[in-house]
Amino acid sequence: MITDIEMPAMDGHRLTKLIKSDKLLKELPVIIFSSLINEELYIKGKQIGADEQISKPEIGSLVEVIDHLLEKKRR
Repeated sequence: MITDIEMPAMDGHRLTKLIKSDKLLKELPVIIFSSLINEELYIKGKQIGADEQISKPEIGSLVEVIDHLLEKKRR
């Protein structure tokens, strides 16, 4: 799951928290991909279970992280 922090109906932190608290979805990797990431938001993302957090526009990093998480899940 790739989410942004700012979204119209629900922010990415709330979405991440809901996913990680659901017994059927908790193993789903969550990547927060946002232009808003700072130290405080990074810490919050880790506390709620985000697997990775990437600052926009680092699209190359996003692809690398997706590859890494997919490989990790295959093992």
